[in-house]
Amino acid sequence: MYNHEKFITAALYSIINQTLPPKEIIVIDDGSLDGSGALVEAVAEARPKIIFWSHPNRGAHNTINAGIHRASGDLVAILNSDDVYEPTRLERAAKALLARPEADVLMTSLKFINDDGAEISNPWFDRAIGFYHECNDLGLALVNGNFFMTTSNLVARRSLFSEVGYFADLRYAHDLDFFLRLVGHGKIIEYIDEKLLSYRLHGNNTISENHSKVKIEWAAAVAIYLHSRWSISVSPMRWNRSGHYLDILRKHELTELVLMFLAFFESNNVQTLERNTWQQDPSFMSALQAVKQ
Repeated sequence: MYNHEKFITAALYSIINQTLPPKEIIVIDDGSLDGSGALVEAVAEARPKIIFWSHPNRGAHNTINAGIHRASGDLVAILNSDDVYEPTRLERAAKALLARPEADVLMTSLKFINDDGAEISNPWFDRAIGFYHECNDLGLALVNGNFFMTTSNLVARRSLFSEVGYFADLRYAHDLDFFLRLVGHGKIIEYIDEKLLSYRLHGNNTISENHSKVKIEWAAAVAIYLHSRWSISVSPMRWNRSGHYLDILRKHELTELVLMFLAFFESNNVQTLERNTWQQDPSFMSALQAVKQ
């Protein structure tokens, strides 16, 4: 949770009112400056299964990781404080993962809502998921457009995180990086083609802040994914797909940025963005700025 006084109550009650109630609800206030914390405390007062604490602002990736480390259940579901679960989401997820024990993660389709909770259209999402249905290549489709959209869409076995790692120190692309890491590690993603999550589009969505910064992190996530698929992945790249990836990079004007990252990762032996070093390298950052201009 971060500065979502207007939305946190709806998010919390969408968890409380699940047809399969969770074992515990962990709420972490990432240094909010509004009244979000007081609203959570009011809801949590008579509900001992709600675990709540605040810490200074550390970013979404750090806060989500802290919640995962605190979780004690076998399944972990994430919900950002401006999104909303459909009432049957957790029940459907648990049943699907029980029926398919080889699956590591579950995602669903989603609908889009505005500030007031009314459903709205999202043509970008329709195009992105349409591309996936056309190409039938999850990695390629996610590089083209992250149609899983958000960490709120993730229901995972807790053991998964010790296998593939946690969320990287990225402001805009920590979700995309993690989803691509799942693909690179050959993890099985169960998908329910029903709108069991509502993703809220509003003026303060992080992804809408700065397109150039989003693009740099997008390129970093794509580059580390390609680097792993071409070198260390348990799910190696099929070379006949390489041309399709190049087409996507050209389409989104990512080619030069991705090449820069590939060179940096290779020369610095970077295997994962969890422990990235590029943001602390002034000369590389300067080169990135020159490329994107």
